[in-house]
Amino acid sequence: MSDFLSTLRSFIAGDVHGIVARIEDKNGRIVGEGAAGIARVGGPAISTDSVFHVASVGKTFTAVLVLQLVEERLLSLSMPLSATEVFDDEVIYRLHRRNGVNCGHQITLRHLLSHGSGIRDAIVDGVSEIGTAPPDSFVGRLMRPHGNPGRYWRPWDDQRPDDRDAGVLNYFLNSGLSEAALFEPGEGFHYSDTGYVILGLVLEHVTQKPLHQLYRERIFLPLEMGRSYLAYRDDPVNIGADRQPECEVWVGQLPVFSSGVSLSFDWAGGGIVSTAAELIRFHRALMRGDLYRSRATLDAMLAWQAPKGLAMPRTGVGLGLFCTQYGSRLLVGHSGHWGVRMQMDPREGIYIAGTLNQSHGPADWHVKLLDSLKWERK
Repeated sequence: MSDFLSTLRSFIAGDVHGIVARIEDKNGRIVGEGAAGIARVGGPAISTDSVFHVASVGKTFTAVLVLQLVEERLLSLSMPLSATEVFDDEVIYRLHRRNGVNCGHQITLRHLLSHGSGIRDAIVDGVSEIGTAPPDSFVGRLMRPHGNPGRYWRPWDDQRPDDRDAGVLNYFLNSGLSEAALFEPGEGFHYSDTGYVILGLVLEHVTQKPLHQLYRERIFLPLEMGRSYLAYRDDPVNIGADRQPECEVWVGQLPVFSSGVSLSFDWAGGGIVSTAAELIRFHRALMRGDLYRSRATLDAMLAWQAPKGLAMPRTGVGLGLFCTQYGSRLLVGHSGHWGVRMQMDPREGIYIAGTLNQSHGPADWHVKLLDSLKWERK
């Protein structure tokens, strides 16, 4: 494991504050595990047991819940969003507008799961810029002076549909984003947290249970993921005011939690906190089909499509999962904004999970760690 550990520690020689990673082979044997750097400014070192925000890796968990309800015939992939009755007709009408034409009634649950709805990302898209968190994006506005960075964000307030500060989806509908859809539903790919916020609302509406309870009852408890939870909604009793003992996350050199910024907007699209070991436990159970009644459900999740707009390293989009290509290595899983990786190599049956806890860093850090273990698998 010396090559693995030296590779892992080499990231700290750059501008990475802390890294934790775990690799298991197809039999569940740990073939690489380590941590280096700090979990908090002036605080403890990061460890292999550290809990961290998984960011968009949480979308895979949300997708699993949706597909479980599809198996239970409470939902269907082809169901129009309007048929779920989570929104009234006016909201459906406002949700997707392109070139003066409203297409909200055409959006299906499959479109939302596969980022094929055409709606912009409420978190990092602006009306004129995409994916760069410009000043008119949700995050861009949040990070301004007097932007209420520490407030608790609801996903949607249906009592104040015209108040853009009432919730994440309220902001989407009242900031011009919903009127600037990128393509008609089913005609392309654009990564959108908005779609997963909507899916979380669908889940709560159909089951009449809060999302954090669904995660816990349907995934965390069955898989004995005792350290995983939905942040801000299901926090353990020992959470401090600045989210300790969770790992800090950095935007550039800004420590987010220590600076009082709330990530409560990161809900069904990526609000889960977990560990490297528990992410692998979830991913392995998912790929075995343990979370579904039928293998056909997993097959549907892994039915890769390559729509217009999908770019490398992504080579295929499924339902809450991606297929990615790094050189000759093909990986299946999901990544998160803070350098989080939950991936598996289907050819070798090997799993990796971990994080850099920051918004910048080498995108292929997990691949370098996998490659460092070639000697271990001879």
